Amino acid sequence: MRRNVLRLAGNVCLLTAALGLTVPVTAGTATAEPTRTVRAAAAALPQFRSVRVPINGSFAVPGEMVHVQGTLDVTVITLPNAAGGGTAQIISSLDDTTGVGVPSNKKYYLVGAQRINAPFSAAGTTTLNVKPTFVLVPPTGAPSRVQPITVTVVVTSTGGIGSVTAAVA
Repeated sequence: MRRNVLRLAGNVCLLTAALGLTVPVTAGTATAEPTRTVRAAAAALPQFRSVRVPINGSFAVPGEMVHVQGTLDVTVITLPNAAGGGTAQIISSLDDTTGVGVPSNKKYYLVGAQRINAPFSAAGTTTLNVKPTFVLVPPTGAPSRVQPITVTVVVTSTGGIGSVTAAVA
């Protein structure tokens, strides 16, 4: 239902912008501010994108290398400011990701999800690189926190979401 409300609000803003309607400055204000169009208000709406990224690569743990393979679900929500820039919420969640130790050939599990907030610039396109923390479950011993994956998101100054990639470091 919330998605429908946001879609409806966006459509109303786009229609108003297409008609060239503006929001006038309040009479009697001390400073003369420029008239803010509905197009600027539409640009300040949250943007949303969700992608599934295949994960395949190796990283070191004490005593051996672990080769992991699986899927990372990445959801990006941008919350732009009216003047440009804002905050991006990057939610990374592992799905069916396992690993094999080299040379032990033992099975590892990589599990977890994390949300990271990162600011993006009003000056232009921003490339955000985040390293979410996941839990590596070894065949024996205690699980440990690891950051083997770098998620890269490209965000425009108005909150538009470009490419979303992930790589094992």
